[in-house]
Amino acid sequence: MAKSPPCTITQTPFVAPLECLSKTSLELAGGKAANLGELLRAGFPVPTGFAVTTTAYEQFVVYNGLDETIAQELRAPPVGGAAIRDAFQAGAIPPEIEQDIRKAYRQLGQSPAGHSPSGHSPVAVRSSATAEDLPEAAFAGQQDTYLNILGDDSLLEAVRRCWASLWTDRAIAYRDRQEVDQKMVKLAVVVQRMAAAEFAGVLFTANPVTGRRDEILIDANPGLGEAVVSGLVTPDHFVLRRQVWGWQIAERRAGKREAMVQALAGGGTQHVTGAAIARIPALPDRALRRLARLGSAIQRHFGSPQDIEWAWAGPRAGGRPYILQARPMTALPGPPPATSLAHRMLANNFVEMLPSRPYPLDLDTWMEALGGAVEPIFDLVGLEWHLSHLFDVEDGVVLGYHARFPRPTWRTLLTPVRLVSNILRYRLLQWRSDPLIAETLARARQLESRDLRLLSWDELLAAARAAQEIPFLAAGEIRRRYFPGAAYAAARLRVLLALMGRANLFGTLVSGVENKTLEMNRALEELAHKVRSDPALSHIVGTHPAVALGSALEQDPAGRVFLAELEAFLDRYGHRETVISTTLQPTWKDAPAVTLGIIKSFAAYPPQPPAGPPAWQAARDEVLQSPLLRFAPLRSVFLKSLEEARLLIQIREDTHFYATLAMPLFRRTFLEMGGRLAAAGYLEAPEEIFHLKFSELERVSGFPLPPDRAAELAAAVQRRKKRRSSLESTPLVDPRLFPHGGPSGDALLRGMPGSPGVAEGPVRIVRDGAEFGRLAPGDVLVAPYTNPAWTPLFQRAAAVVVDTGSLASHAAIVAREYGIPAVMATVSGTQTLQDGEWVRVDGSQGTVVRAAPPTSPPAGVNPTDWAQGTQTR
Repeated sequence: MAKSPPCTITQTPFVAPLECLSKTSLELAGGKAANLGELLRAGFPVPTGFAVTTTAYEQFVVYNGLDETIAQELRAPPVGGAAIRDAFQAGAIPPEIEQDIRKAYRQLGQSPAGHSPSGHSPVAVRSSATAEDLPEAAFAGQQDTYLNILGDDSLLEAVRRCWASLWTDRAIAYRDRQEVDQKMVKLAVVVQRMAAAEFAGVLFTANPVTGRRDEILIDANPGLGEAVVSGLVTPDHFVLRRQVWGWQIAERRAGKREAMVQALAGGGTQHVTGAAIARIPALPDRALRRLARLGSAIQRHFGSPQDIEWAWAGPRAGGRPYILQARPMTALPGPPPATSLAHRMLANNFVEMLPSRPYPLDLDTWMEALGGAVEPIFDLVGLEWHLSHLFDVEDGVVLGYHARFPRPTWRTLLTPVRLVSNILRYRLLQWRSDPLIAETLARARQLESRDLRLLSWDELLAAARAAQEIPFLAAGEIRRRYFPGAAYAAARLRVLLALMGRANLFGTLVSGVENKTLEMNRALEELAHKVRSDPALSHIVGTHPAVALGSALEQDPAGRVFLAELEAFLDRYGHRETVISTTLQPTWKDAPAVTLGIIKSFAAYPPQPPAGPPAWQAARDEVLQSPLLRFAPLRSVFLKSLEEARLLIQIREDTHFYATLAMPLFRRTFLEMGGRLAAAGYLEAPEEIFHLKFSELERVSGFPLPPDRAAELAAAVQRRKKRRSSLESTPLVDPRLFPHGGPSGDALLRGMPGSPGVAEGPVRIVRDGAEFGRLAPGDVLVAPYTNPAWTPLFQRAAAVVVDTGSLASHAAIVAREYGIPAVMATVSGTQTLQDGEWVRVDGSQGTVVRAAPPTSPPAGVNPTDWAQGTQTR
């Protein structure tokens, strides 16, 4: 690509030819002009022109005394720019600036490609702010552009209006959101020869939706590009994909051609509408491929994906492209993650653990402890893997989830011997009597009984370290001892079922196992039954919101008795988490309103009695009729395998229950420490301690802190808070790992089958524990994620639909226990579905479709309860 010739127009402090500018000219010419100058110097087809520099803008401000007007308006929030714009419009352009602009305009017209020897060439006049077209913020459309300007006076007026547009309300608000200093921003103006555009539009050198770097997106419309960039039309849309032999058109979609913008012979533009626009042939394929090659070259030049405005001249003008603007793409998703089956399975297995981004303090403590609950199994089979491998971390801040597979080591060769030894050593059927469980419970009780206010800083650190040991003892070591035997039994059961042609019954046979989660849910039902059975309690619970129930019950004798029973419940089950990925979120015992909300909901709708014996028993009896099991030895093997295989789910659920005993211990300990730091003035609030690392807390030797240490902690908190804030709209787990989500055919949603069956009901979106009480009997529970704390709702739900999760998720397991359909990993269920719309959930196929609501209650739902529920939907 040919480089541009040396500058040919005399440069002044107020005017600079584009070919004299480069990417280093940001302060002088603004982002747009600097990028265009860089492209022109590199030989790209950019229409020639010049920039009215930021020096001219500053001189204009001083000449008209506008600096005081700007300062005055900025001192009185909320900042509005009307007074500033009015002052700019009334201001006079200094004579020396006006002279330089007129001279540069005449020279532009007299150049070889000029349109008129008089110098009155049609030009585009574009704003170019110093805070614009930057990698971190595009500032797209914040300042004004004027097209097909003709004549000196019109040009000068357009320049003045561009300067004024720096102070539009939208531009001020955008800079405020981007934390740009309003007093420091300046504006240059680009004046370019108009390109004879038959088509124009925008080009993205990476897919802005999926993040794919091997795709280029082109939007095009007849006429000038203003129709596309302003959103006036639905443009023709093309996706080109890089292949070995070049750019190929992978997708094309015709636009609606609602209008086109045309240049007028006497200057200015007009909007043209009508059927004739639709008859204009689309941009030819050769033009699309040439634009794609040009966009790819521009990306290589700048070293990052680019958002490009372009024009295509028709055959009479040489059939060539022009580049009108190039800026870095902002808010571009990272490249799509690997979406192999193995990656998706790994993500599905861990995604329910990551509904929110862990804090730096979580990474050092709770996440390390939680690793102790899962890593011993990998170690048993000789695989090297740590829970921390799931995260991409920068300065303690989790940027995102990263699927990293376990790595085999030399110990993997010993796996068969170690597994057999393990199975022979530990008695699977007695796993609940393992002394480690009693030891763990005792440790947790002892730690929880301590008055944290009386502990020294070092004792609080020691308490956190002691809490870290609980998940390893209660889950990691227990799973290492007993999972192999249960997994071996499950494998035997599968083989036997396959031999008998009953492999489809495996899931049913291992369901319905007693575990801590079901035990807890029954305890909740008992509390709800006590409310229903006592008129005084029923009245209090029915007339107060969950957040006020505690204080209302405290005022009544029966209420105080009930609160004592609730306290006993929370003492046993209250460590249940609402979010497992951070200990900052309170557990049930630290936020009893969540539990009261569930009880309130349960008390309003009595449970339906079971329709018959558990499904697993019916499946077992069916299998026992197989001719193969007439032989006593095989029958014995089957029954023993069934008994032991059913423990696999029990061990998983119960050890999760025991592992989370540590969560309230961490939260209370850290908030006590945070409270001390806040009281001493080192933090603004106790919760800010979660932005610190545990190693930083270990270096706090006493109060008052040395000034440099205090400053270091404060800076770390602010730095990480800002980084986390910038990630708020970025999902922790990339939804592109679950491409099966979203609509398909007649389905509103498609996900992963979690629990078999088909059910209909109205959608009820429940986003967190505070909304548990919204669910009525027969509702379809739609949730962003689930964990055991959500499963009490399953006793009322007709079906469960979850944005995340897998077949092995707690939601899927418990849904199967209760015999309700579940669809997991829909990705967008909470965004796609609406409260109250009637849907059919097929848990076997993993689909959610729209259905017609019935005129009578669904099967299994009490008519009175159903009628009450419909009144609140």
